Amino acid sequence: MRSKKFVIIYAVVIFLIVFLITFNSVCSISQFEIRFEAGSTEMQTSAENIQARLDDEYLKKNFLFFKESTITSVVAEESGGYLEVTEIEKHFPNRITVRIREKYECYAFVKDGKYYVIGDDGTVLAIKDQNVNNIAGRNVEIAGFQFEEPAVGEVFSVSARQSQAYDALLALFEQIEAAQMRGNISKIEYYDMGVSDPQKNFTYFYIDCIEGLRIRIVKPEQNAEAKAKLTVSSYLSGDAEGGGFGDAERTYGYITIQESGGAVTSVYSQEKPNDWIA
Repeated sequence: MRSKKFVIIYAVVIFLIVFLITFNSVCSISQFEIRFEAGSTEMQTSAENIQARLDDEYLKKNFLFFKESTITSVVAEESGGYLEVTEIEKHFPNRITVRIREKYECYAFVKDGKYYVIGDDGTVLAIKDQNVNNIAGRNVEIAGFQFEEPAVGEVFSVSARQSQAYDALLALFEQIEAAQMRGNISKIEYYDMGVSDPQKNFTYFYIDCIEGLRIRIVKPEQNAEAKAKLTVSSYLSGDAEGGGFGDAERTYGYITIQESGGAVTSVYSQEKPNDWIA
């Protein structure tokens, strides 16, 4: 009887060992498929390094117990925060597909001679001594905002007093990006007259375009979306009160966006208005 029980137990143990070996073999990761959207040569190289590292360190690991956070950590380390994971798909029993994209530099907030480069997801991608873009050219320079010195990887934010102005800036960014107009702008500067009464205080965005045209938004915090839309449409169409303008006028003209009589208006002038402070 004991002999029979021993045989049964032995057979069960052998079966479990064979099953576990077979199961582990079937469920061992056999392929990492990296699909990436990267515009810079540096990040294309980083994506290839991510593929090589995952293959080298994690192929043949157990599929079921593999943590997705491992992939996000590898991507962050290899790209310095410039690549982000957008999707991870686990295809049972042994294949993993990873989609990653490059975060593109968009704007550079300047403070004490340093440029805090913000990506298209609102995080700080880099802190630089010069305003240069990681792919080509330069980023749009943003001046006049007060902020604590953030670390790379943190979400960018400004002082509480300027939070509404920052929201207005984000609304302006959204319209600029939608119109693919970022390449036409060199600088945006925020001015606050500093009057304690918000009803009497005047604030401004001054926008420098690469051709020479300058745009001023009066009290950008108020009716921000409408002012942002009119700013972009006025620049693109050349249609504003005071006369339309073409390519030649963009080298020296001035546009003022403000509320007048309850409506948001756009006024063009060839001469610099007397009440401009920048």
